[in-house]
Amino acid sequence: MKVRSTTKQSNLQPMSVKRLENADKKPKEITNWIDSINELHRNKPPPTVNYSKPMPDIESLMQVWPPEIEDLLQQIQIPGAEVALNLKEFARLACAILDIPVYDNAVQSLHLLFSLYSEFKHNQHFQTQEDLPV
Repeated sequence: MKVRSTTKQSNLQPMSVKRLENADKKPKEITNWIDSINELHRNKPPPTVNYSKPMPDIESLMQVWPPEIEDLLQQIQIPGAEVALNLKEFARLACAILDIPVYDNAVQSLHLLFSLYSEFKHNQHFQTQEDLPV
């Protein structure tokens, strides 16, 4: 099971699952199985995406912006959904504001944008700030 959990191959054959007879009389075996599955999940590598073009890493995108940019963002209004752009143009605009490059296909850029959003959303520093829009 360990090899299956870390491989990216999709052509693996189905595995048979062991059946435990009289499971109600064997709590130790059930506990051992649960522990082994938990260990398997703990050791599973995080999912990764290999971008086809150079992309900034999440940590660099999460850096604090220079004070000039912060001040400018307080003075101007970033376009919302009502802006007269189609979805592709709006996605490019959102990525450009966050310094995420967009190549011919915006899917990878959008993946990075949503990964960045997820990082901020789950960051403990920002969870304490209830005034942040979600």
